[in-house]
Amino acid sequence: MTRHVEQQDFLKFHFPSNPSFSPGGGHIAFRVSRPDMEKNGYASDLWVHDLKSGTNRQMTFSGAEKFFCWSADGASLIFASERSGKKDGKGTSFYSMALEGGEAAPLFRIPLAAASIRALDERRCLITAAWECEIPENPDVLVFDQVPFMSNGKGYTGRRRVGLAVCDMLTGGVRLLTPPGMEVSRCVLNREKSKALVVAVEYADVKPLNNAVHEMDLFTGAMKLLSGGLAFTFVHAAWLGDAVLVTGTDHKKTGVNENLKFYFLEDGRLECLTPDMDSSLTNAVTADGHYGCSADLAGAFFPYRSGLGAGAAFKGPIFCSTDVMKSRLCELNGDERPLQLTFRTSAVVDYCVEEKSGRAAFVAYEGLYPTELYLLEPGGEKRLTSFNRPLFEELRLSQPIHVTVDNGQGWKLDGWYMKPTDFRERKKYPAVLHIHGGPKAAFGDLYHHEMQCWAAKGYAVLYCNPRGGDGRGSAFEDIRGRYGDIDYHDLTAFTDWCVRNLSFVDSARLGVTGGSYGGYMTNWIVTRTHRFKAAVSQRGISNWVSKFGCCDIGYYYVEDQHLGTPWKDAEKPWAESPLKYADRVKTPILFIHSEDDFRCELGQAFQMFTALKVLGVESRLCVFKGENHELSRSGRPRSRLARLREIQSWFDTHL
Repeated sequence: MTRHVEQQDFLKFHFPSNPSFSPGGGHIAFRVSRPDMEKNGYASDLWVHDLKSGTNRQMTFSGAEKFFCWSADGASLIFASERSGKKDGKGTSFYSMALEGGEAAPLFRIPLAAASIRALDERRCLITAAWECEIPENPDVLVFDQVPFMSNGKGYTGRRRVGLAVCDMLTGGVRLLTPPGMEVSRCVLNREKSKALVVAVEYADVKPLNNAVHEMDLFTGAMKLLSGGLAFTFVHAAWLGDAVLVTGTDHKKTGVNENLKFYFLEDGRLECLTPDMDSSLTNAVTADGHYGCSADLAGAFFPYRSGLGAGAAFKGPIFCSTDVMKSRLCELNGDERPLQLTFRTSAVVDYCVEEKSGRAAFVAYEGLYPTELYLLEPGGEKRLTSFNRPLFEELRLSQPIHVTVDNGQGWKLDGWYMKPTDFRERKKYPAVLHIHGGPKAAFGDLYHHEMQCWAAKGYAVLYCNPRGGDGRGSAFEDIRGRYGDIDYHDLTAFTDWCVRNLSFVDSARLGVTGGSYGGYMTNWIVTRTHRFKAAVSQRGISNWVSKFGCCDIGYYYVEDQHLGTPWKDAEKPWAESPLKYADRVKTPILFIHSEDDFRCELGQAFQMFTALKVLGVESRLCVFKGENHELSRSGRPRSRLARLREIQSWFDTHL
């Protein structure tokens, strides 16, 4: 017997992440997280897959493990953990555990908030950590003298920087390598672990979009600038043989959302390898069935020969790319179009490549399942874990059905509809239009928990990828100065198609929702039409003018995407702001926002909610304390459940 999916089922999910091959290539270590309702958080432990025996073994059981690395000889794991109970954010404790198992041995504690660790040799490790350039005399006073001074998920950052340090694992001694004013975004080691390529920016007042690539000596800390004189945003850098290969953009074609390209960097000059490639070098497929994955894989690549592509003559790189509605592992083998390496899975959300063999370990969605760990080798793709399979064998799910819709302006839109789980012919059902975030993101046909919950409650679910979304190239993705115009046209065309062609959709009971950019479009849609009988705007935007100075990206994003600032051409971002047209709204609307959201700041919901209340429009505002922009994907379990209940109740009441 099977049953409907329920909101609380996500509490039973297991989320693998952060795969890492052992130095000898015989094992893959990875982290597994699971929701912990009692502690209202996520319990995370380390596991190891033995490639020879094909078995998985849980290594730690504290539920407090964070990031990790292999020891230089591959005989043990070195990891950061909060098992001691210290969560003051001012230090990080490290432990080690032998591959054979046993008790975790305390190694050292550093007085820095670390984010990653890599073993350089038997004694030294490289730490990525955050520190303050200056500490105010009064700890109750926030002192800002730069922009940005906030960051989603990190709160008010002041003059905090993320830099590099070498740590002695025997004594715990720490030596800072990067200057106090430098912010490091990527660091890649050479094979000998004697040097590193560092992508970073050094600034004092306003953080620029452009940055630089440095070569660092990991023994002396000496840094050599490789990109002097270049006005460029570098995303990733690694050695390809003796050459330095980078990904990045100058933003000249389509602004901050421009697709990256590959370049050789030498003596302050760039040589583009892929001038005509127009692919997204990241996973842009949005879903809510993964957690804890590496945050720095966008634009990344592994520059090793894969040996997986027929006739592949190029020595790597291997990277993740979004193509229409799927994200795949790909290899750049000398052609403009990447060579696809993965076919079985729908969205790769985390991965690593084993240097010697070119095998890849990756975390991905497959069919209507949350993520699992996979192996890519010359024989194809192989699933290595089945954490979520037993639960999903119990569930009766709604299969997304793909359709192609002509938008009437020369584009074919990819869309999907999901029938209610207990669908019956000749019955009409309420329907919810779901709009993805971004806008440079995409939907696909993979498992999406909240949409399955709606289908289980008797709703049809409609969603598509309008212009502005990822995976279709720059001409499709670039909507600068046209927010609320061509994207609204596409969403309307798709909704019209669904109402016209899906006889089970009740056009008198349509709802609309979305988060981030999807929240913006929800706000916008209800100022343009009254066809939707209920709306749920999640972490949305209502005023692009005020957004300029109130979030972590507004100071560059608003001018780039909306072609104005509060003091110059302000009428342009204001014309694309739903708040300007609030007096047109009749649709009952629920606002869901998080107190610590510094990407789409809480004031965006305050402004729209206040306007609608003054105007007499039925509205409700739910503010989640202690949560940020990632509430729907990685928020605390109790908050995630409360959010699902609020949305369900609003639609049940109004549809």
